[in-house]
Formats: sequence, C-alpha cells, structure tokens
Amino acid sequence: TGWLDGISIEVRCLCVISFISAVGFGIQSPAIPVFGQMLGVGSTMVGMIIAAFPLARLLMAWPGGALVNRCGEYWLLCGGLLLMALGSIAAGLANSAEELLIYRGLCGVGSILYSVSAMSLMLRTTASSHRGRAAGLFMGAYYIGTVTGPAIGSLFVDMSVRLPFFLYGAGTAAAALVALILLRHLRRQQIEKDAVRKPAVSIGQALHMPLYRSALASNFAIGFAVYGVRVSVLPLFLLTVLQQPAKWIGIGLTVGALAQTLMLPKAGKFADSWGRKPCLMLGIALVLGSFLAIQGGQSLDTYLIGLALMGIGTAFCTTASAAAAGDTADGRGGTVISTYQMAADLGMVVGPVLIGLIAERRPDAHLLETGNS
Repeated sequence: TGWLDGISIEVRCLCVISFISAVGFGIQSPAIPVFGQMLGVGSTMVGMIIAAFPLARLLMAWPGGALVNRCGEYWLLCGGLLLMALGSIAAGLANSAEELLIYRGLCGVGSILYSVSAMSLMLRTTASSHRGRAAGLFMGAYYIGTVTGPAIGSLFVDMSVRLPFFLYGAGTAAAALVALILLRHLRRQQIEKDAVRKPAVSIGQALHMPLYRSALASNFAIGFAVYGVRVSVLPLFLLTVLQQPAKWIGIGLTVGALAQTLMLPKAGKFADSWGRKPCLMLGIALVLGSFLAIQGGQSLDTYLIGLALMGIGTAFCTTASAAAAGDTADGRGGTVISTYQMAADLGMVVGPVLIGLIAERRPDAHLLETGNS
C-alpha cells in the first residue's frame, strides 16, 4: 500500500510483460556467439549477428513511433511481442549464419515495436505526478529480468545451443499472451476519436521544448557512456591498466546493474517529488563522478565503487528523462517517444567506436591491444 499508489493497472501489467521479455532475452544472449561458431563463421560475422538486433531497432524507431500514433499501443505491443517470438524460434531453427542474421534483425523490429508502444502506453496512462515512479518500476522490472536471464541461459547452452532461442520465443509468446488478456480493455478505447480531439505531438514541436532536448541529451549520454563504453572500453581498462583477472569484468558489471536496479524505484519517486531537471543533473553528475573515480583511483576498489555510482546515476537519468519525454508527448506522441529511445541506441553505437579510436591513439595503446587480443 502506498508503493503502487497512482500506478495504473496498465503499468502494472507492463512490468510483468517487461520482466518476462527481459528474462527471455537474457537467456538467449550467451548462446549467440556459441551458435555462430557452430555455424562455422568468424568473429566478424558473429559481431554482425549481435549488431543486427540494435541496428534493426535504430532503423525502425521512427516508423514504429508513427505506427503507434496511427494504430494505438495495444496492437503494436502485442504484434511486436509476437514478432519477437516468431523471430527467435526461427533463429533457433536457422541452418546458416545468414538466416540467423535475418531472424535476429526480425527480433529487433519486433523489439522496437514493443518497446515504443509499451513506453508510450506507460506514460499515457500515468499522471504527470507519478510518471517518474512508473518509469522506475517499468525499467526496474526489465533490469531484474536482464540480470537473472543470462544466469539461467548459461545453464541451457551446454544442453543445446538452439534451446535458449526456443525459450526466448516461448517467453515472449507468454508475454504477448499476458498483454492480449490483461490489456484487452484497450481495444475498446476510442483511440481515433482521441486523436481527432488531441492531435499527436510532432517531433518538431517537441524539439522546441528545452525539457525534451535535455531528455534526448541525457539519454544519448547514458547510451554513449553507460550502455556503450561501460561494456566495451572499461573492461580493457580493468585488464590492462589495473591488471586484474578477467573474472572482475562480470562482477563489476553485476555490481553496476544491481545498484541501478535497486535505485530505480526510489529515483522515480525523486523525479516526481524533486522535479525532472534536478534528477537529470544529479544523475549526470554521478555518472561523471564515477568515471573520475575509476580514472583517479586506479584500483579495484575504486573501479567497483565507480560502477556502483554509475548505476545509481543511470537510475536517476533514465527515470527523469523518461518522465520528461512523457510530459512532452502528453499521451499522444509515438514519434516523440521513439526518438527519445533512438538517442540511447545511437549513443550505444557511437560510444564504443569513438572511445575505442581514442584509446588506440593513446601513447600506451599497445597495452590495450595486448589486452584485447
């Protein structure tokens, strides 16, 4: 009582769906490189197979947002989950790397349709005074799933490299069934009449609002620094500069993920009570401080403390920026939400590449190359 006050039934259902989907995605993740090797391809093709998912999300983000405006969240949410389920099962049946690449891209298309419609529905059905908490609960459910999924998936890889893909398909199909049943009342809502009375907010209108521009910048920065650099360059820093065993890479990432997951609900409350701007500023400051702590301390302790700070800062940034995007869209802005999500995806693509190039041009770049090999 009190913890879920002001949280709509739609958001509660979306939290369940998000958790189920994230667990399935995590179960599949450890199997992709092994499956690629089994199909007889090298690391480049394996990288392309992994990249097919986020690339498809990036390319389909704007069309997905436009479809949400036109068709409503319910059909895109259910359709996206079903597309992910079918794509994953087809990937499990793939007999060549090219087939696996195509089906992974298909899963990415389903993912963006699902995620844009889910976030749009979450923000539309929640009052502005509770959007931070709703975003915290929704993202918290997702991250709990992403933390537990890989641990479960690693158990199934030894049984069959194809099995995790079938489990992911079953998980997303179950999530689609949950959406079809628990959110069926949305079919009866007169979305078209609402759209006539209240036109969708265009991306041009949104970009004129300083709060939305801040949300985009924050989401890009988090995609760049946290979802990109944290998992690409920082592990090399741990191995080559701190000279620590490779086991600490996984431990450090888990510390950051747990700190972020535990902080998300509280950060959402602060985003509602303090306001979006103070939470965005605090989150960015914590992320910046985490990198300074890791670089300045240059020890295992400060590395782990820095990753924990990074997780806490990310929790503040993501909840406040999502709430700000929801305030801007005001319930009718699929392209506004999809552009917001694109900012993080773009940061994930640019961050590792740019920082990797900078690292290679350092005077001690040969150390990073040695660690990478």
